[in-house]
Amino acid sequence: MGDLEMVKYLEAAECICLAISVCNLIAVGFAMKKQKSINKIMYFVNNLGIVVLSNLIVWTEGCYVDENNLSGSAITFILNICNIVFFIVSCIMGFKCKKAE
Repeated sequence: MGDLEMVKYLEAAECICLAISVCNLIAVGFAMKKQKSINKIMYFVNNLGIVVLSNLIVWTEGCYVDENNLSGSAITFILNICNIVFFIVSCIMGFKCKKAE
């Protein structure tokens, strides 16, 4: 498999991580609106796992783009920044929800 093809797969994986982050944000938004309780620790761990995976994808893609890992795809980097922003916003919203008993 060529390096360019692998970069495309990593970009697709980054898009999937972003889609999961958006779904988490929507889910916590509905929970806040309907005043439902959520398991805050599990929600935080879920979001943190997605952000860590997103950061690892950016790092791995840098290895395929150049041997010194100094650059990667700009699209993947921007998607990673969006993932981090969604993580921060959804965690703030998540901690405002009622705690599950």
